[in-house]
Amino acid sequence: MSDESPVLPTSRIARWLTFGAFILLAVALYFREGRRVAPLTATPPAPPVPPASTGPTPPAPGEPTP
Repeated sequence: MSDESPVLPTSRIARWLTFGAFILLAVALYFREGRRVAPLTATPPAPPVPPASTGPTPPAPGEPTP
């Protein structure tokens, strides 16, 4: 009969705990930041259009003209 014990080695327990911690961290980050992130299939928003320049602005009333 083999001399195997059903007890998990410490390294395997540490590996599973680390793996579980990474999963919990990923879930926490998803619920913290994921609500504001656009879906991957969404089209990106258009860049803002700068206002059109109509030339120099006239002086305000009461200001001397150059």
